[in-house]
Amino acid sequence: MIKDINHRVIATTLSFNKETGIWYANIPEFLEQGLGTKANLMMVDGADTFLDFLSNVGYHISLKICTEPFEGHEAVLLKESIGLNAALLDLVGHAPVSYGAYYNVAAFRGKPHQHRLWLCPVTEYVFGGSYPARMYISSIT
Repeated sequence: MIKDINHRVIATTLSFNKETGIWYANIPEFLEQGLGTKANLMMVDGADTFLDFLSNVGYHISLKICTEPFEGHEAVLLKESIGLNAALLDLVGHAPVSYGAYYNVAAFRGKPHQHRLWLCPVTEYVFGGSYPARMYISSIT
């Protein structure tokens, strides 16, 4: 994890695992601190299909995620709006939340790309209290 002079997280590495068809962020410290359950770490509503795409429909992937561009980034995510699809979250068993943020994958490997995905409030935990306006991503495994 890399922080700026204001102690905001600007770069991190996260891993994700797919278990029985569902992707989960691997953030044990979130669970250890009692901030939520494994159901809070589910990747759904487009985030799951994006991880399938990045992992070539695999079962594990690690990503470098930065709020600033870096050489070799593969994808650019732009924050679109705050909201959630409550019916979908209930259907898949995601932990109850009152909001999340929708992002558009605006570019992939230097070319325009369109894919909408939702990230839950755990994103704010990862990035020190807020949803980044932009995220630059590269797979590292």
